[in-house]
Amino acid sequence: MTQALILMYHSIGKPPKGVKTPNLYVTPKMFKFQMWYLQWAGFNVMSLKDLIASAQNDEEKAKRIAITFDDGYQDFYENAYPVLKRHGYPSTVFIIPGLVGGKNAWDFSSENADKPLMDWETVIEISNKGVEIGSHTQTHPCLLDLSPLEIAAEAIDSKREIEKRLSRPVEFFCYPYGKYNAGVREEVRKAGYTGAISTLRGCVEKPFDPFGLKRVPVKLTTNPLSFMYRIHKTY
Repeated sequence: MTQALILMYHSIGKPPKGVKTPNLYVTPKMFKFQMWYLQWAGFNVMSLKDLIASAQNDEEKAKRIAITFDDGYQDFYENAYPVLKRHGYPSTVFIIPGLVGGKNAWDFSSENADKPLMDWETVIEISNKGVEIGSHTQTHPCLLDLSPLEIAAEAIDSKREIEKRLSRPVEFFCYPYGKYNAGVREEVRKAGYTGAISTLRGCVEKPFDPFGLKRVPVKLTTNPLSFMYRIHKTY
C-alpha cells in the first residue's frame, strides 16, 4: 500500500504580535502555495472518510492526502476556504460546539491572543458546500483530566449538537491538545464515532488504529522545502 497522509492545520493567518505559539499559524500566502503544490505535484486530495476507507482496504492509490483544521477559527472561512474551494479540495474542520461564535477561551490567557471562532451560520454554510465538520469536544478540555462520565459527555453532547445543527452525521473526533489514553479512546468509540484524530506524527498505513489517527503538522516554520519533504517522504 502506498502512503496516505492527513495534514494538520490550525489558524490560516498572520500570527498577531505577542502570541505565545506562532507555530499554530500558517500565513495565507504560504497556504495558497501549499494547496497549489498539491495540485501541481499530482496529489489525490481526498475527504478524511475516503482516505481512511482507502487505507483500510489497502487500495494502491498514490499520493493520498486529507486536509484537516482544528478548532474552527474564523480565519478558516476567510483565508483557507476560498483556496480549498478554488482547487475543489475536500477538508475537515473540527469545531467546539459550546464555543461556536465565541473565541478561544481554552487558551486565551496562555496564548495572549484573541482568536474568533466561526459562528453557526458560517459552519452551516461551509458544511452545505462540502466541508466535513467533526467534533473537537464541547468545551475543549484536556480529556485526561476528566472522569469517564465527563469524557463521555464531551464526546456525546458535541456530536449531538453538531448533528442537530447540520442535519448530517458526525463521524470523526479530534482529541483536544492531542492527548488521550485507552480510557479516553474507549469513551470516544462508545460515543459512536468512526474514528478519532491525534497529534501523533506519521502517515496512515495498515495496521493503524482508527481512534489514534496520525497526522502531519503544518506550521508557520514549515517552509516550501520542508513542506515538500514532509509530504513526499515517509513522515
